[in-house]
Amino acid sequence: MTSDARSAESPAAPADAFPDASADAARPFREWLAGQRTQDGVLLLGDARPFFHDESAYTAHHGEDPAPLDAGQGLAALLRATGADMSAPALEIGCGFGYLSLGLAVDNPFPLLLLTDTSPGFLRILGDRLHAHGVAWQADESVHAAPRMGCPDMPGPDTFGPDTFGPGAVRLGILSGDAMQEIPDASLSCIAMRATLHHVADVDAFLAQAARVLRPGGHLVFEEPCREALLLMGVLVAQMPELAAARGVEVTPRQLELVDLFRRMVEFYCRQDIDKSTAEDKHLFHPVEIAARCRAHGFDTTVYANTTLASLKYLHGESPLPPTFFHDTTRAYIGEVCRMPELVPLFDATIAASCAYIDACSRGGRGPHYIGVFDARKG
Repeated sequence: MTSDARSAESPAAPADAFPDASADAARPFREWLAGQRTQDGVLLLGDARPFFHDESAYTAHHGEDPAPLDAGQGLAALLRATGADMSAPALEIGCGFGYLSLGLAVDNPFPLLLLTDTSPGFLRILGDRLHAHGVAWQADESVHAAPRMGCPDMPGPDTFGPDTFGPGAVRLGILSGDAMQEIPDASLSCIAMRATLHHVADVDAFLAQAARVLRPGGHLVFEEPCREALLLMGVLVAQMPELAAARGVEVTPRQLELVDLFRRMVEFYCRQDIDKSTAEDKHLFHPVEIAARCRAHGFDTTVYANTTLASLKYLHGESPLPPTFFHDTTRAYIGEVCRMPELVPLFDATIAASCAYIDACSRGGRGPHYIGVFDARKG
């Protein structure tokens, strides 16, 4: 949404644009949302900003999930298993194309679920996906929509009727993790994120705001990549050209370029002494560091190492790891996540054996931390 689009925004939504919740705990957040402006059914709670990559291409590359509901339903299962109070609304930050959002919206245990991102493109994609799963998400169609200047493909307000909501209302909004200052104190039961914390510029400021807006006993639950495994990957990948030369394996100029890019990428993510304000991906943290930062803001944090939210749908606890976890994860991260398939043959010829050694050393344990689920409960 451009700045010009804001001049054509609809007026503030009436309070009855949000279906009544059974618990008074939802009232402060619902009343705050009712005072916000909307555009094409999307709440305008902060500044819009396109994603670093084209949203449609990014979704096409990462969004093909054979079990698209598992992550959100895993988060709901975790909250139920821990006895979380879900009487107040929940907020997802950095929803993207909806990897976490879909299951959470379909299995919505909250009186109101607000799914947010800074990207109008991602919200358009998520709106379409929610529609395909029968989930209504827009404000009351009686609220006049603004002309679609900033996001021309966003579905209009007549896509869904106000009577098609399930057990909990779902809304979409423009918001970032760096802009939660206006959310009412102690108004949320849960804040959820997946692969979002490393996009937040000031993590400590975000955690302070999260602690402020959560009710006592509320949960900040997020899945996040971790520094330990990625740093080890960086060390190994940097050695590939030297190992290839020693073994008589030819290395192309393109492979050398990608090795250097991978090495510099990991270094940038890991360092905490440089300005990252203009970067899309900014940080990598060790799980112990994440837990310590959460504790400094009044959270008691449980860490599920090398576990995803999707796996928590089926098992409350850390996931069993395959014996080739680090090898397979490193190979997939290089070739698929980083989109460097040219390095996969070089991986096989040089550092695959080193990864297998790391797997052998990790048997009976959790291995290097690659990803984790963090359940931070406000005291």
